[in-house]
Amino acid sequence: MKNLGAILPLLLFILTGLFTVYSFVFPFEAGEKLQGVWFGMIIFLCPLGLLMAITNRVNTQPKLKKVAIGGNVALMLFLFLYMTLGVIVLGV
Repeated sequence: MKNLGAILPLLLFILTGLFTVYSFVFPFEAGEKLQGVWFGMIIFLCPLGLLMAITNRVNTQPKLKKVAIGGNVALMLFLFLYMTLGVIVLGV
């Protein structure tokens, strides 16, 4: 249970990342319920995973903590760039 504080944020990052990649590789059809879920996963789960990784006091595995922090920040940065550059510049 000591490693749960490092593994759970990493698991949130992995699940969000995999679903995001899946939704880009196999895009959902218009009107499907899962069409915009990756937006919500990045908006809600990435800050949660980031806070869990930062506030983890039991630092038994610092590499997992660094990967969880970096991964969640990278996904939030991806969403920000996708929403700004993708919409404004590329017209996505």
